[in-house]
This record gives sequence, C-alpha cells and structure tokens, in this order.
Amino acid sequence: MGDVLIDLGEQHGRLPDVAAPGARRHRFRAALAALAAALLISLSGAAALPAPAAPVIVPARLGDTMFVEQNRLYLVGAGPELNDPTVNNRIVSMYALPTGRLLSRTTVAVTGAVFQATSAGDTVLVSYQVDTVGAEATVALAAGTDRALWRAPARLLSVSSREGLVLLRENRPNLGEMHWFGVDLATGRPRWTFEQPVQGYTTEAGYDDAGFPHRLITATTAGHIEVRDTASGALVTAADVPAPAGWSRRGVSVWPVGDLMLVGGAGGTTAYALADLGRRWSNDVDLSGRWVQDCAAICVFGYRGGVQVLDPVTGRVRWSADRWTAAERAGGYLLVNGNKGLEGSYPLAVVEPETGALHGDFGEWRTAGTVRADGTVVGLRQRIGDDVVFYALLNPGTLTARLLGEATYVSGDCRPTTDVLVCRRLDASVAIWPLTES
Repeated sequence: MGDVLIDLGEQHGRLPDVAAPGARRHRFRAALAALAAALLISLSGAAALPAPAAPVIVPARLGDTMFVEQNRLYLVGAGPELNDPTVNNRIVSMYALPTGRLLSRTTVAVTGAVFQATSAGDTVLVSYQVDTVGAEATVALAAGTDRALWRAPARLLSVSSREGLVLLRENRPNLGEMHWFGVDLATGRPRWTFEQPVQGYTTEAGYDDAGFPHRLITATTAGHIEVRDTASGALVTAADVPAPAGWSRRGVSVWPVGDLMLVGGAGGTTAYALADLGRRWSNDVDLSGRWVQDCAAICVFGYRGGVQVLDPVTGRVRWSADRWTAAERAGGYLLVNGNKGLEGSYPLAVVEPETGALHGDFGEWRTAGTVRADGTVVGLRQRIGDDVVFYALLNPGTLTARLLGEATYVSGDCRPTTDVLVCRRLDASVAIWPLTES
C-alpha cells in the first residue's frame, strides 16, 4: 500500500460541522476526477505502487488466549490431558515480535483459567484462577519445559528482570486479608512481605520505563500514610495527615501522579511529595468518586464523565469540561474521548492542554496502544460488521492520519506494539502486520 497522508484539517474551539450533502457530491466528483487521472498515469507507464505488506501468520485454535507485549506474543492453549479432573495442562507458546519466530513452548498445570502470561529471561510466569470464589495463583516455569520453579498463592502484578524481583499480591476473599510480596524471580523466596491494614488501601507508584513500580503507597482511614520501596520492602517515608471526612464510610481516596500523591475527599484535595510526604498544595476539588490520570497535567475524571485539569505545581484548576471521559498526552496536545449519552460518542478529539481549546478531531479513528516517542499514536478504523481494520499513525499536531495498511480477515481483536499490529483472524490464527510505511 502506498504512503497515504490524510489531512483532517484544523478546527479551533468547536467540533467540525458535517459537510452539506451538496458539498459532499462536489467533493465526490472531484475525487472521481482525481482517481481517473491517477489511473491514466498508471496505465501510461508509471511505476506500480508497492503491494501491501503481507502479515506473518501464527497458527492458533479457537479457545486459545492471546497476550501481547512490546517484543513478545504469548498464546495459551490446551495441553495433554491429565488423570486428575481438577487440573488442566496448558501450553504457553512464546513468540518473538516483530518476527513471529517461535521461542519456546512451556507446559503448565493449572486449576482454572489463565489470565496473565509473561516472561523474564528464561522464566515464564503464569497467573491463573484457583477456584470460583476469587483465589488466584502464580507459577514460574523454566521456558520450554514443564518444570515449575515455584508457585505462590497470589496474583502477578509486575516483574523486574533488572532487580530479579516479582511483585505479587495475595487477596484472600474469605478472610478479607490482602498481602503484598516481593519474591525472588529464580527461587520464589520472599525478599519482603507486607500486610495491608484492614482499614487501609495500598497502590503502586513510581513506575520505571519498563513498567515496574518502585514504590508502594499505603493509607489508612485514620490518615496514616507509608511509602515503601518495592525492591527491598524498606519503609521510605511515613506521615500522619488529616483524613478527609467520609473515608471511613466511602473508602480511602489516594492517587499517585508523577512525583505527587493526591489525598482527598468531598472537602477538597491536598497534594504531598511522594519522596518525603511534604505538603505541596491544597484546593477544593472533590476527589471522592473520581479517578486521577497523569495527562501532562493532572486530570481528575468523574466516573459518570467530566474532567477537571489541574496544574501540578499549584493545584489550580486550569480548565474543566463535561464531555470528556478519558485523556492521554500526545506530544504537545491531549487526545480525549467522550460520550453524549444516548446520542452516541464524540469523535477522538485533540485539545490544548493549557486551555482545553479544541484543536480538531480524528473522526472515526480510535487510538490503540501507547503514544510513541514522536507524539504519534497508532489509530485503528473498522466498520461495524466488516473484517477489515485500517491502521494508521495519527499525528495530533498536524491532525493527519498516515495510512499504513489494512488488516484483513480479522475478528477485531487487534493490539499494537511500537513495531507491529497483532490481530486475531476469523479462523482463530494470529496475524502480525508491520507498523511501517510500505
């Protein structure tokens, strides 16, 4: 497929108007004329456009579960039957991305559905359901074998190859207890353990470039806050802060964002430095029933929609909007989504992070994956009932979509990395398309 650049235009301050039917007819005639001219040129000896990039096909079966990481693809399928009806064998097939080369097949015995598969070095890690009441477990195996290195009654949260550490969380639904562990990747031996207070809440913070959190924040309904290092389990800092009214009834509301930790409720929000819990600022933003996102500033969303954008240095509300329900930083702009309730959804829009002014929108394109280093993001577009997914690089600054290709015969389950687009096909196989101009 040729390198096609679609200029979506630029709008400021409002969503673009729909073109009048007459304007659409003239535009269609102009497009036909341009197409006819292009065909005449091609028939008169011009070089043909290169063929669309062919995908790499990985065989899979119905019922296989797919997990995609930046440079790995995992397919989990049925393995050899066992004599014990309560235990099932699963085969974890690991492939390299972007090539699709098979790296290993690992056999794991589990008692329930597998909901996570990953690897670190020569170790494959699998988390699965133990029973139907919420118990979970994680097993580490030597890649390419059926040899379990260790097994723990806890969910896998993250793994650090550099630290040789696996972060686990055990939730015992019958007892209401929650334990956190940092275990050795090779042996499964705990390096540290931590029991979350019954009247408390714990969350991860301080993520590195590989996605591993280096801090755990715990806050109790009484306002006692502790910050721990996940590599060693050591207490980094602790403080007692004023507990917002309603925490004992509605739950603790603590959100790490950047180098800050927001503590709030119906009476307002206070920001503390994550490093030493020193107070930074306060405002009257209601943090109860809200969720917080790092979006070049601080985005506070209501669960029913609407956003308030805060200055991270002062806590001042820069702007607010009722229609947006999610935001993501992309270069010097914010990509936002929203809905109109029964009327449908707003298109994927681009706004100025300082003012909230509308820069434009991408129409029916939707983002997939994370924003790339150059500020672009992969966009997907698929008509309802169609088995073709168009994929492009969306540029929020120029409001253009650089069409890269089309994924055909797909079921719609498409997940991009920086280099490839991975999709399940209608025959259950997996196809890998390169995210490069062809």
